[in-house]
Amino acid sequence: MPQHIFEDPTRFQPQLKALEDHKDIFRGLYVEYNEDEETVGGLRRRRRRAGNTPENPIKTVSLVEEDGVLFWRDGVPASGSSLRRKRARAGLPAAPDGTLVLAKQFPVLAPNKVTAGIGTIDQHLNPSIPTTLRSRLRPLRRLPNDKFVLDATDIRGPFTGRTLMFVHGTFSNADNMLGEFVATPHGKAFLDAAHSGERKYDNIAFFEHATLAVSPVINALELGRFMAGSSGQIDVIAHSRGGLIVRWWLEAFGKSLDLSPDTPVRVVFAGSPLHGTSLAAPDKLQHAMSLFSNIGTFAAGTMKLAGAANPFLWVASSLIEVIVSVTGALANTALLDALVALIPGLSGQSRVENNHELNLLRLGPCAVSPMYYVVKSNFETDNPGWMFWQNFRQDRMKDLAADIVFPGANDLVVDTLSMTELGELDFPLKVQDVCDFKTSNTVWHCNYFRQQETVTFITTKFK
Repeated sequence: MPQHIFEDPTRFQPQLKALEDHKDIFRGLYVEYNEDEETVGGLRRRRRRAGNTPENPIKTVSLVEEDGVLFWRDGVPASGSSLRRKRARAGLPAAPDGTLVLAKQFPVLAPNKVTAGIGTIDQHLNPSIPTTLRSRLRPLRRLPNDKFVLDATDIRGPFTGRTLMFVHGTFSNADNMLGEFVATPHGKAFLDAAHSGERKYDNIAFFEHATLAVSPVINALELGRFMAGSSGQIDVIAHSRGGLIVRWWLEAFGKSLDLSPDTPVRVVFAGSPLHGTSLAAPDKLQHAMSLFSNIGTFAAGTMKLAGAANPFLWVASSLIEVIVSVTGALANTALLDALVALIPGLSGQSRVENNHELNLLRLGPCAVSPMYYVVKSNFETDNPGWMFWQNFRQDRMKDLAADIVFPGANDLVVDTLSMTELGELDFPLKVQDVCDFKTSNTVWHCNYFRQQETVTFITTKFK
C-alpha cells in the first residue's frame, strides 16, 4: 500500500479519520473471490493477487492534492501528471508536483449488493432511521434546561391548529438541521417563539428520511401519509433536496390534506434544487466526489465542522466504492447513466434534460396551491481555504474544463438558477418572494440557517 505523503501532516487528519471511522460499512456486501478457482496463468494476466475481501482488496483509487485542490483518481497516478497536462494544453506554466493524500484500496461490491450498499450509507448518515429505511416524523420538545431535542417517539397526523415542519436535505438528518438553528441566538429565538412564544405552533416536527437509496417521490409519499387529513395552518422549512420532497408531497399528493382555501400551505426553500443540481448529473459524478472531498476538508478547517455535521468527509469515499463496483473505474463514463439510476436519491435531483421525474413535476397540474418562498446564494470567496470552488465552475476556470461541475452560479452544491425554477412559463405556481444573498463570500449551501437574514425572512413569511 502506498504511504500517505503530506506537505502539512495535520491538514488532512479530519479527512483521514472520517474515512477510517467508516471504512468497514460495506463489510458483508462484497463478492467473495475463490482463490482455488483461479489459475496461476490467470493471476499473471490479471497482474494482481487473487482476492476480494477487506483483507485482500483488488481496487485502488487515490485522493490527490493538485495546486491546493483535491481530486479523486483511478489507481495511484504519477505525481502531478494530470495537472501538468491540463496546464500544458492551456499554455500555462508548469505547476508544482501534486501531493498524494491517500491511496484507498477496497473490494468490489457484489452485483446484487449495490443497492444495499447505498442503503448502508443512508443508515450511517442517519442512524435514527430503521434498517428498512422507513421515514419518521419526530416531534420537537424543549427540556427543562431550555435545550431543544427531537423526541425518540414518532408522531403522525392528522394535525390541527398551527403546524411547523422541517425537512432536511441530502447527506443530512433531522438532528443536523436542528443543530443549525440552535447554533445561533437568532435561530434559537425562532425556535423559542415557535415553541411557546407569540408565534406558538401546536405541532412542530422534523421529517427524517433516507436521502440516497430513496427517491424524493417516495419520501414525499411517506410524508403525505404522515400528514393525511391535517388541517389548519401548515408551514414548512425545507433545505436542499428536502425542497423536492415538499414539492412532490404538496403538488402530487396534497389532496390528502384537509385545507381551507383561504389558508394555503407556506413553504420556505433554502438552497433547494427545484430544477435539479448539476452535482447529480451522471457526467459530473466523478468530479462531484472530488468537490465533496474539498468541501469536507475545508469545512473542517475553516468552520470546525466535524463528525455527523460534516458528512462530506467520508460519503464521497463510500460512494466511490459504489461507483467503481458498477463501472470498474472512476473514468468509465459509459456506465455512469446506469449508475446514477441505481442511486434514486441522486437520480431524482439530477439536472439533465432527460430527468423524467423532474420533468413531470415541472409540468403540473398541482394538487394544492402552496405559497413558495426561496432563500438562495451564489458562493464566491477570496478566502484561500475555499479557493477550490473555482475549479468546479465553468465561468471562472476555462483551463480546467475537464473538472467542471457547475455551468455558472452555485452555492457549492446546487445551481443558483435552479433554486427558483418551479416549472415552465405557464406553470400554475410562482415563487412569492426571495431572500437573495447574491454573490456572497460567506453564505454557502450548509449555513443558510445560521444567517440572521434567513431567520428574519422565515419569520416574516410565517406571521
